[in-house]
Parts: sequence; C-alpha cells; structure tokens
Amino acid sequence: MQQLPIDGRNIAYSDQGQGDAIVLVHGFAASTRENWDRAGWLQMLVRANRRVVAVDLLGHGESGRPHDASAYSLDGFAQDVLAVTEHLQLKKPDLLGFSLGARVVLRVLEQRPERFLLGVLCGVGDALLTPRSERETIALADALSARTAEEAPEGLARQFRLFAETQQQDLQALAACARGLNQNSAEWTRERVSAIKNEMFVVAGTSDELAGSAPRLAQCFPNAKGKQIPGCGHMDCLTQPMLKAAVMDFLAGVPG
Repeated sequence: MQQLPIDGRNIAYSDQGQGDAIVLVHGFAASTRENWDRAGWLQMLVRANRRVVAVDLLGHGESGRPHDASAYSLDGFAQDVLAVTEHLQLKKPDLLGFSLGARVVLRVLEQRPERFLLGVLCGVGDALLTPRSERETIALADALSARTAEEAPEGLARQFRLFAETQQQDLQALAACARGLNQNSAEWTRERVSAIKNEMFVVAGTSDELAGSAPRLAQCFPNAKGKQIPGCGHMDCLTQPMLKAAVMDFLAGVPG
C-alpha cells in the first residue's frame, strides 16, 4: 500500500494493473486487504485488464486512525477518494463500493458525477433510505468500545466487533468512526438518489437484512439496474461467485 498525505492525515491505497481504471471502496471495519484482496477482487479485475485502485478509508487498514469522532464523515471519505483519484490522474474511472463504501461512492458521485463513469453498489438496497430514527440501533460504537467482545451488545454490533478484531483493526478509531458518521453525515433520501445520473448497478443478497432490496433501490436512480443474489448475506457477499459474476457482467456491458 502507498500513502497519500491529505490535510494532515495519511490515506493508504493500492494501485495495480493496466487498462480502464476502477476505484474500490471497502466496507465498515474492513480494508482493501480484507474486502478486495482476500476475497479475490483485485486479482479478478487485474486479469480482466483493469487498472485497480483500492482505498483504505480513514480509521481503517493502513490509513490514519484518529480517535476523534469529528474526524469522520461521509463527506470526508468522499474527498479522500477524490483526492486519490486526482493524485493518480485517473481518467473517468468506474467506482465500486461495498456497504459503507457504497455510501461513499454515492457521495462521490453527488459531488463530482462528471469525473467518473459507472457506479457499482454492493451490499446495499432500499434500507439505505430508511430514516435513521426508524432503524434498529446496532450500537456499533458501544460494541467497539467495550473492553471485550463478550461485553459488547449482542447481535450485529458484536459481529462487527469480532470481525474488526480478526482484522487487527484499531477498535477505538472504528468506534470514533461510527460516532462521527452518525453525527456528521446527512441521511439518504429518494430525492438525493434520484439526482445521481451516472449509470449504476445495485446488488445485494437475498439474505442481507442490512441492505434490503437492491432492485427497489435501483428504481430510485434514473439509470440503474438492480439484482438480488440468492442465498447471499451481508458479511459474505463479496466472496460469492454469483455476485462477482453479476458485477463483472455489468462492468463489461453484458445485457442483464
């Protein structure tokens, strides 16, 4: 991973392969190594003659890890992705994001739609549009701040804590990230999504309760396709061959 200093913080990224560029953005508590390398995406895309740039979000992987919630917002993540894109002088790259990374992709396309070509959103669906006040609280920050995983709230929050531990992530940085995103990021609405005119692909698993319906979210965009992958959940979706095939077909322009 290489490092790019941005406004006093270091953002790590990898850059490999040749061809039309694509920028990858991982999910919460993950990293380039976990979501894109170990799951085989980097190798698959390089073999498909793509230049593949993957960014470690602030607080994750090999990027800087501040413990202050004010350091984290969706706008900040989007600006870091844009900064890496500009630093590498990528020409009209595609964007691919998973879960939190999908939200970052959307924010990037809100800010600079003309700078990118296609957008791929993995692990999200119409649950994205649910008002924050109506969502089931998963107590991420509390789970990540607990002394041990056994003391973390049960359920999805504890799963994220255990996942972060297996990645040897900075738990306090992730807790600050969870708080910052909750405090500093505007909610998604149908009106915001409908203003994004880039060609989009939305894909999630039928067992992904976090995402909801990918086809229903896709209907909110003026130019999007949506697909639900059978038997695929949230935490495992990037490893599923059917999801990978669906994304690769979309990137290659295969009618679906």
